[in-house]
Amino acid sequence: MKLKRFFLPMMAMLLLLSGCKKEYVSVTYGSQVETYRVNVTPSQWKEATGYQPGSNNYWFCTLSIPAIDDEVFKNGTVQAYVWNVYDVSQNLGAWNLLPFVYPLEVYLPNDQGGQDLVMVPENMRFEWEKGAVTLIVQDLDGYRPVEIAETLSFRISVIKNM
Repeated sequence: MKLKRFFLPMMAMLLLLSGCKKEYVSVTYGSQVETYRVNVTPSQWKEATGYQPGSNNYWFCTLSIPAIDDEVFKNGTVQAYVWNVYDVSQNLGAWNLLPFVYPLEVYLPNDQGGQDLVMVPENMRFEWEKGAVTLIVQDLDGYRPVEIAETLSFRISVIKNM
């Protein structure tokens, strides 16, 4: 009986270990990082399509980033961040990695004929291709996003592995 208690676990361990094989992974030390700080003004945003409810409505801005080359496509990456001020009274903010649900503050008409300051959440994301980054602001429900009335700050980092 003692032999079975010892023998069965040893056989199971032998079967598990026999399925393992060595794999060699090359590790690259160090990367080259180029970071761009860009302020996008309201006039730089373009509307993707004419407004159609439920359609793919969004605002976009394409920026030229020459550092995004073939080497970045092969072994690198691009990261983008948006600066979000979360406490205006103390001018405190933080960089937020895209995609990010950005709290845009806009004035919307109210029933009394005036305007109310309202926080509208918009999905902010980016796409990159050789030589360019496209920033995209899209409404969460597919309708036309509110017009961007403030200058937004972005940080774009191009990372090349050495």
